Amino acid sequence: MTQKTYQLTLTFEQILNLVLQLPEQVQEELIQEIKKKSAKKQDGDLLSVFDKIGKNAQAKGLTEEILEELLVDES
Repeated sequence: MTQKTYQLTLTFEQILNLVLQLPEQVQEELIQEIKKKSAKKQDGDLLSVFDKIGKNAQAKGLTEEILEELLVDES
C-alpha cells in the first residue's frame, strides 16, 4: 500500500480547535512537551546570541585583557 502525504495550511485557530478535540490527558501532555521544547530553545537561543557576540568582538580585536579593563568598577 502506497501512502501519500499532503501539506495542509492550517491557521493557529484551526490547530487549537483540533487540539481541543483531543482528550484532556493528551492536551496536558502536549502542553508539557511544548513547555519543555520552548525552554530548551530559549536557553539555546540566548547562549548562541552571547556566543555570536563574543566571536564578533574577538574578530574586531577584543581580548580578555581589554575586556577586564572595560569591566573595572571605578566607583
